[in-house]
Formats: sequence, structure tokens, C-alpha cells
Amino acid sequence: MYRYHLFIYFWLVFSQVYTQCQAQTAYLQPYRVIEGDIAELIIEYDSKIPSLYALDTSVLELDFEVLQVNSRLARVLESNEVFHRMQWKIEILPRHSGNLVIPALQVGDLLTPALTLEVAPLTPELRSMQNVFLEIEAQPENPYVGQLTQVIIRLLHNIPLADGNLLEADIENADFYRSGKDSRYVTTRDGQEFNVQERRIALVARAPGANRLTPASYRGLISSDADSTVSARRIHRHSEALQLQVRKPPPEYSGEFWLPARQLEISQHWDEIADGLKVGDSLGLTLIIESRGLPAEALPAGLISADSDKFNKFNKFKIYADQEIRSNQYQDNDLVGRLQQRFAVVVTEPGEIDIPPTRLKWWDVNHDVERVVMLEGKKLIVTNPAVIQTHNDQLTGLRLKRLSPQGFELASARNNWVWLVLPGLLLLVCGLSFCVKPVRDRVSRKLESVLSTRRNRKALQQACISNAPTDARRELLKWGKQRWPGDNINGLHQIEARTESSALVKELARLDAALYANENSAWQGRRLWHLLAAEPRCQPTGSDKPANSLPSLYPRQDSSLRVVTH
Repeated sequence: MYRYHLFIYFWLVFSQVYTQCQAQTAYLQPYRVIEGDIAELIIEYDSKIPSLYALDTSVLELDFEVLQVNSRLARVLESNEVFHRMQWKIEILPRHSGNLVIPALQVGDLLTPALTLEVAPLTPELRSMQNVFLEIEAQPENPYVGQLTQVIIRLLHNIPLADGNLLEADIENADFYRSGKDSRYVTTRDGQEFNVQERRIALVARAPGANRLTPASYRGLISSDADSTVSARRIHRHSEALQLQVRKPPPEYSGEFWLPARQLEISQHWDEIADGLKVGDSLGLTLIIESRGLPAEALPAGLISADSDKFNKFNKFKIYADQEIRSNQYQDNDLVGRLQQRFAVVVTEPGEIDIPPTRLKWWDVNHDVERVVMLEGKKLIVTNPAVIQTHNDQLTGLRLKRLSPQGFELASARNNWVWLVLPGLLLLVCGLSFCVKPVRDRVSRKLESVLSTRRNRKALQQACISNAPTDARRELLKWGKQRWPGDNINGLHQIEARTESSALVKELARLDAALYANENSAWQGRRLWHLLAAEPRCQPTGSDKPANSLPSLYPRQDSSLRVVTH
């Protein structure tokens, strides 16, 4: 009797352990596929513990390619009992045809049952009716380091596809540039018509040697026909792998920057100068480099300022580079890189300045030859403001001398005493005038107004020549308040409304736009200053009335009026 109870006990324990060692549900969907189709292994297990186990799918790698593993945990209520259902969906792609065994998978302490997937071969007859394949090519396959390589991926199919995803090829030590939207067209292969989805990728290898380009792949759904001759299936296709032989730069290349391109052009634009350059002025230069078959990131910045030692060997000018602007765009299935950069040339000495030409060497990958593009030099004539002022004084003296044939030497001896006494009389009159306070205050206010006007014009000129829009606006408002003292000038639009010069209105609008732009350095103020200097000067308006005087308590009335009372 004791042995009988012991046998029942061990049987119950064994049956309980055996039940717990098997997953509750594991199945395939579908159980039969065609070579190249995707099957899905689904595992479900119910438990009181709300957790998901990590699956080890390495046992599937022998006969299958594991594409994706998705897991989900759901709360289920059945027969007034709450439990948690764990679910795993594993997408597998058979590596070959035949009856492939899916071995048991470990789920925590449990094992899934072994399953069998029937994989039918893709026969030539079936391939001709339901053909989907990928092509990949690289142009060229032996690029130089830094040279652009076009990778072309084509998906060809003669049946409708849906919910597809084209995965691009990849390579290490390379930069990728996408061309945008895929192109679609129809082509004929071996007498059969195919729909084509083509994608172009530009890559630039960073290291020489053999570089493997991984296969491109496509995952999608074959749509079923209306007559049911084609069943809906999930498919996976991949292309062949490519091997790029990346070359080093040729030893005969002598350029400072390695620039392998199909075409490279360089151009420059100098800002216009209304009058001659003076010492301390700055002149703007815009440099543009465009390349075909080379991304903008590879183009050299600071091309002119990099040779500043060569340019400034006579210390006649300095060159300052602004932040460059780079852009890439596709034209005719080719990548076009563009670099734009502004430079400021500040002259420091008068005389004739020769800015030498700039040469840029690059490598023509179409003909495997070194080429050179060149920026033309420029000759500048810089004048000295002190020399100009002396010259103007000489011209003024010459005009005064021409007023009289004998000049100032016509004064006779008998009226020389007048010229000696006249300065003394003037000093005496000025001294007496300053003794009177109202006269002294009036002269002081007028003198302060003249000095303020001069300071304003000097500061305004400096702000415009230095291309400083914020300082120019501040001094312009002061200038407007002095020109129209009766108006409350507090904005550039008020100056625009009062001036009669259309050219000045345009320059004020450019200044206003520069104040709210992201880059203020693009504004050039030399033209604005020339227009302001040409404006007729207004006379200083110093009020004769003291600043601290109060209005009369009783206004003076006309003596001709009489008050009549009744």
C-alpha cells in the first residue's frame, strides 16, 4: 500500500514537471512557403507572472535567417481569472529549399515543440510568372579616396507589390549622400517587361583598400490577383555584395588640397566702389567654388585668407574671412557641391596695391590628370585722406589767388595799419560780447550744436565704412533729429518718408533688412554714406532762448488794443 501511494506521488510530480517544460502554444504561419518567402514562428505562453523572457534564436541560424523578433505582453481575463499572455513573433527566411526543422527554443524554464517548415523551390516557370529581384552596381568600382561613387539599386518585379521597404546597402568608413526620391520606369529583360524602382546613393570612401558594400534588401508583400492566380505572400529579396577597391591619391598630384572631381569651377565678385579707396576702408569679396562629383564638405574654405602671408608681405592690406556657406544638390543624377564665402579686404597703406591671382589645383577623375583653376588678381588704388585734404587746401588757395591778379599784395602801405588794428578790434568786441550773459550763452549753444553735428557725421561715416548696421542706425537717428529738429525721429521709416532721394530710400531699406537678418556681416554701408554725404547740410539750430528759461507769466499784448468796459 505504501508503494502504491509512492508511485502515484511520483507520477503526479513527473506529469506536472513535464507539463511545465512545454510551451503552451508554438506554431508556424504558414507551414508551406516558396524559396525566398518569409515565414513567421509564433510562440505564446500564459503565466501569472507579468514578464517576458529573452529568446535565444541562435539555434535557427543554421537553416534560417532571423529577420526580426517582436514581443508583446497582454493581460487576459478568462473564467474570472486574470493571467498574462506572453507572445513572440519571429520572422524567418529559409536559406534553402526542403523540409526544414525548427528546433525547440528555450522560453525561461520551458521548451517549445519542434516544428517543420516545408520550403518549395522557386522553379523557372514560377520565377517567370512571379519574378522579383534586386540589382546593384557602383560607378566607379575603383574610386580614389574622397572621390564620389554612385551606387545604383534597382528593384525589378513583374507582379504587383505592396507594403514594401527597400533597405540600402552599407559600407564602413564612408559618407553617404541621398539623391532624394526614387525613380520609377518600365524596362525589358530577356523579352519580359518589368517595373523598376531605382534609387541612387552617393558615397565617399574615407580609407583606401578593399571596402565591402553590403547587399541591398527588399521586404514586401506580393499582392494577390483578382483571378487568384497569385496568392499573397511576404517576400524577402537581396542583391549581391559589392567590393570597392579604393585607391590612394596619385603620387604625381601636387595640389595642397586633395580634390578629386569631374568638374571644378571658381569665381569671385568684388563689391562696387562709388569713389576711390582710402586708408582704413574695407572692400568686400565673394568667392564661390562649385564642383561636380565632389560634395561641398570637401571644398576648401578660407582659400584667400589661407595665403595671407603671401598677400600681406608688404603690409598694405589685411584679409578677413567670414563663415562659409555649403550646399549640395543633385543635377542630372550627379552631386554638385557649392561653397560660398565672403572676405573683407582692409587697406592699411596708400598707393597701388596688387592682389595676386590665386591658383587651386584639383584632380580630373574623368581623364586622370591634374588641373588648375585660377582667380584673377586685382589692382587697387588707395588714397591717403591727409593728402586729399592738403590738395583741397591748395586748390582753395589757388582760387583765392585767382580772384585778384595781384592777390593780397595789392594792399598799399597806407592801409597796412588797418590790418594791424582790425584783429585787435575784433577781439575787443568779442570780449565785450562775452561779458553780456545772453550773448555768451547763445554763442555757446551754437558752438555746441556745430561740434555735435561734426561728431555725428564722423561716427556715421565710421559705422557705414565699417559695415556695422547697428551703429549706423543709431547715428542715422541722431542725424535725422538734427536735420528735422521739429519732428520726433525715432525710426528709419521716418527718414525714408522725409527724404527726396530714391537711392537713399533703397539704401535705408537695405539697412533695415540687415538689422533683422541672421548675418549682419553681409551689409555694405559705403553706398549709404556716399548718399548721406551728398545730401545738403542743414544749418545747426541752436535756440537763442536759454534752456532753463520759463515762459512769461503775462504775455505781452499789442499796445494798439484797448480794453473797453461797459
